[in-house]
Amino acid sequence: MKFMLTFNWSPNTQTRAEAIARIRQTGGLPPAGAKLLGRWTRADFSGGYDLLESNDPQALAEFALMWSDLMKVEIFPVLEDEELSKVLKRIAK
Repeated sequence: MKFMLTFNWSPNTQTRAEAIARIRQTGGLPPAGAKLLGRWTRADFSGGYDLLESNDPQALAEFALMWSDLMKVEIFPVLEDEELSKVLKRIAK
């Protein structure tokens, strides 16, 4: 299953600097059980988005906890358009 993780940094430059250092050190990769499919950072550097794939909610919780001391993290299940179109065809009237 695919999940969109959103992250937001506060304007605190010290916190942002710590997050950048941690990303450089770890690569910002999720733990075993979750796969990073893509990452996008907003042009204003206020936050961004990670597309993850996982069937392990514990791995997602671990990833969120790895970063929640430095940024606000939210994780949402998502569907690609092709998957959504199958749902829409089933419920079409």
